[in-house]
Order: sequence, then C-alpha cells, then structure tokens
Amino acid sequence: MARAGQVIHNPATGETLTFVVTSADSGGSLLRFDVTAEPHKKGPPLHVHRAFHERHDLQSGRVCFTVRGREHLVEAPARFEIPRGAPHTFRVEGDEPARTVVDHEPAGAYERFLERMYGLAAEGKTDEQGAPNLLQAAVVGREHLDDFSLARPPYAVQRILFAVLAPVGRLAGYRTR
Repeated sequence: MARAGQVIHNPATGETLTFVVTSADSGGSLLRFDVTAEPHKKGPPLHVHRAFHERHDLQSGRVCFTVRGREHLVEAPARFEIPRGAPHTFRVEGDEPARTVVDHEPAGAYERFLERMYGLAAEGKTDEQGAPNLLQAAVVGREHLDDFSLARPPYAVQRILFAVLAPVGRLAGYRTR
C-alpha cells in the first residue's frame, strides 16, 4: 500500500515518482504524486483512465501531451488537465527533465497499479518502454482496466482478453505483486 513520501522509480521509462497524497490519506477522493520524467525516453503507450481525470501542475521542463490525437506543448510553469476517458500520452521535450505534480480524482486503485508496474520494471521484467509480457500484463491489467487501459484494442476486447489470459498467467506463475 502506497504511503505519502514513498518514492518509486521506473528505470524503463525514466520516471521517479513520490506519493504526496494517497487514496488512504484522502478517503479515496484524491491521489497526488510528484513525478520527474527524464528527457529522451518514450512516454507510456496511448492509454485511457476510465475511473478518474488527471490534472498536471508542471513545475519545470516542457512536456508534449497528446490528447485525443491532438498535441499540446506545455512549458512550466503551467497546468494541464486530461479529461476522464480521453486517450492520451506524453513525452518530455528538450534535454532537461520535466517535473510535474499530478492529481487523479477520484483516486481509484491507480497507486497500486503504479507500484506494480514500477516494481516490475525495477526487477527487469518489462521491455524498454515499461511493458511486461502479455501474461503478466493480463494478471495485473485485469484488476486495473478502469485505472489504465490501452487506447486500442477496444476496452471490451481488453476485458475479454485479460479475463481469458489472467488465469493462464497465474497458472504460469505470474502474480500481481
């Protein structure tokens, strides 16, 4: 369980995240973390948060957010909001790291998803973009599809695919932690 002040690092994506307000701290209404992202690393794949909206308070650096197919170049200091259900990703622009304070409202179970994915990357169990193999993704993803799903294939296809593959992944020894 995440706690305020806890720091996690994803070596694959070059992100270091510090939890500021956890779901437990806010009664489930808010997840806030401070994240520094290295330049020249690919951001996460195009994805959707169905359970919450995402708000960035960019403290330093330049970030290009892609939301619903449109690019938005944001330079610190600035705020940027991503609506619930909007397909999006980001990348750091330039040669300097970017630092942003990110709010997710409501908190959902996203902090557990982040801990799991960063942990897999730290253990060398993801590719260079931070993605685990399909069976591991199904085991973790089945529990977190409302928090984080890929923009493609369609959500319904991902639900069916993970429902079928997650038990196979568990039989193969994959766990959510």
